[in-house]
Amino acid sequence: MIDLFHCFGAKPQHRVSAELAVQMLDASQCRYLAVNTHNIDTVRRGVDLPVGYAEATLGSVTALLGPSKGVTPVLNINHPVTAEEAVTRARRAVDLTGIQIIKLEVLDASLKTSENAGVVDAAKQLIGDGLEVWPLISADAQAYRACVDLGTTMVRVMGSPIGAMKGITSQAMPAVTEILRGGEVPVMLDGGIGSAADLIEAQDLGFQAALVNSCLFANGAGPVAVLAEMRATLEGAVDPWPAVRMS
Repeated sequence: MIDLFHCFGAKPQHRVSAELAVQMLDASQCRYLAVNTHNIDTVRRGVDLPVGYAEATLGSVTALLGPSKGVTPVLNINHPVTAEEAVTRARRAVDLTGIQIIKLEVLDASLKTSENAGVVDAAKQLIGDGLEVWPLISADAQAYRACVDLGTTMVRVMGSPIGAMKGITSQAMPAVTEILRGGEVPVMLDGGIGSAADLIEAQDLGFQAALVNSCLFANGAGPVAVLAEMRATLEGAVDPWPAVRMS
């Protein structure tokens, strides 16, 4: 079964407490905790880095989880628009927390799609630091090959723009198909997922993992209920959660 990953909101309006974050992880059975770094210039202790955009933090969430949950924190280098910003922020977050896994992105000015050249440049520097890096790229076989050649342990590939909830577009599909044919490292669908049906499609295509975020807050059901139904769908327990699409 495809591995289900998630974050804890894509914008400040998505309010996630520490308690809600733990409930989301319980529902999804996700093994990783994405820790945001967008406010790192205002944080002096690693435990105060945010999980989402409300009061949940690395410290408050891990305290509630306890050691028995087996959840691994990952540094989410969210919303940088240059490779320099991404690298500087990642290095600072590593210094504060000791976390060695980097969920890396470098986005365009709209914060909707990857600047592939920038993320490859940043990945090269961070891998040179000895870190495990999961770069996000828009669907492009050449960028995927560059990431693999650098030594990334997983590549995250966008099916459609962040928050679009359109699944894998027809424009992205040829590159997605070519990328999945390679098979050198695990590939995660990350960007534009709008429904459990999109997760099933990703699984059928050969993705090893998928990340959901915006769609968890889109239909009013609440992120815990949506994650639970997505997880059940992937396990074959229920019909796919009805698609939620943005126009």
